[in-house]
Amino acid sequence: MDREKVPFWLWPNLLSLDAPLVAIAWAWMFSQAWGVVSVPWELWFTLGAAVWMIYAIDRLVDVRKIKKTDLLDKRHRFHDRYRKVFYVGILVAAFWGIYATLWVLASTVLIYGVFVSFLAACYFIIALTRSEGQHTGVLKNLVAGLTFAYGTAAGIHAYSPVSLFSEIIFSSEILLFAALCAINMTAIDFWCLDGEDGEDGAALIATATLLVGGGAMYFSFGSDSFNKPVFYSILVGAGGLNVLNRFRHQLSRDLRRLWVDLVILAPVLSYWIWISFDSQRVS
Repeated sequence: MDREKVPFWLWPNLLSLDAPLVAIAWAWMFSQAWGVVSVPWELWFTLGAAVWMIYAIDRLVDVRKIKKTDLLDKRHRFHDRYRKVFYVGILVAAFWGIYATLWVLASTVLIYGVFVSFLAACYFIIALTRSEGQHTGVLKNLVAGLTFAYGTAAGIHAYSPVSLFSEIIFSSEILLFAALCAINMTAIDFWCLDGEDGEDGAALIATATLLVGGGAMYFSFGSDSFNKPVFYSILVGAGGLNVLNRFRHQLSRDLRRLWVDLVILAPVLSYWIWISFDSQRVS
């Protein structure tokens, strides 16, 4: 891949850094909503390293499965070209994760880590058993969304004042975030399709965003003041994905990847604005 032809805003995607940034941003939002006062820097670093490792492995697995190089997009070609560097990075991230979980972070992080690792294993089993000819994988993306959402929130919840494991399993804000992530991933798959299949995919994405937005509004009515901004922020994300889905034809493939990342980050920005406004009003 010619380096000069790569726009600067695409490098986070090529390096698999976009997903860790999204995970850390949402983890910060959950820490604010759950009243987690102190989070060690090792947790932030471990979260970013774990998410980066999973995404890098996923892209390297895709490269091994797809035999025709012309079917690979830029991020997969980049990972294939520098696969030895990524292998080293994956090993470093894995060793750090094991060390931090066993000897640095709170013991409850290990419990959550086992659960998230199970979800990640399910995801890779589904990914490895999918045929090369399958364009989309809704089930795969649903599991990926759950893995990403629980993985993002697990470490923060382990440091929350009330750290019951059952709370995170049935947390409505995490499940809605998982749905938002799954829609994000599925949209990227469907937007690559043409003709009637592409239109059917777009209709499915539109319906899913409306359901997530409706769910966010429903749960916001019964939530406390701390969690309301989270549900409103999820509503912002669902609305952003719906708008992006409508105007997808006006964007290139690379720009779509940029905008889906920005749309997933938009809820965190809206949450920060909301709590900043509330704090100024109280003071």
